Amino acid sequence: MAVTYGMQELYGGTMTVELPVNLIDSSDLRQIPDNQEVFLSPTTLTSVVFEINEYVEPSTTAGFNPTTTTTTTTQPDGTTTTTTVTAANDTSSSTEADAEAAKYHFTDVIAEPDTLADDLPEPQSVTMQHPSLASFPASILSGNINSVDTRRDLQQNQPSQSQLAVQQASSSRALLESIVHQIQLLVRLKDYDTDLCVRVNVPLKEIARDDGQIATEVTLAKEVLARVVATLEIRDFGLFGED
Repeated sequence: MAVTYGMQELYGGTMTVELPVNLIDSSDLRQIPDNQEVFLSPTTLTSVVFEINEYVEPSTTAGFNPTTTTTTTTQPDGTTTTTTVTAANDTSSSTEADAEAAKYHFTDVIAEPDTLADDLPEPQSVTMQHPSLASFPASILSGNINSVDTRRDLQQNQPSQSQLAVQQASSSRALLESIVHQIQLLVRLKDYDTDLCVRVNVPLKEIARDDGQIATEVTLAKEVLARVVATLEIRDFGLFGED
């Protein structure tokens, strides 16, 4: 089924992007933090989240190896002076720092009791297509999150004592079978001390028994993020403060 896209204003029109026209603006339903724009699928639990975050600097230890330089100077009277200087040597490339930031933002949204399901792969570099963002480094990172449903209604279908014992033994494992597939786009706006994250979250619990539907929903998520890469525009960088 073909998806129809239309232009959507973000953050009061300071950004624009093409999104599926049937997405629901979550701010029409509930209060959303000022740094976010959230859109919901009308038919599934899939969501698209735009989030403005503080720029993540490289960790103080990762990629920095000390370099020691020794200089010997001979004076006219024959005496020598030796000077040793130890300084930090940044051997990590900007690409490595950006990858570290992508993984940080990916895991930063995982709150207990949820956990990362598997080790994250390396982020894949992409080029933002609109001239307003083309010069900024960007990457896509995807992974799965174990999502624990803490809202289970224990009053529904009250079990017998024997059923309760079985349920208690299997409850923890059953809850962890809820998986959220998250695909994240990170655009690094260092000049504005900003990391712009776009996440498409696909909860697989509701479609876990239908492999075809899972594949369709994940494929759509990738297509939505690809359209964001192609069309996201910053119209007013004042949104991020002074350069």
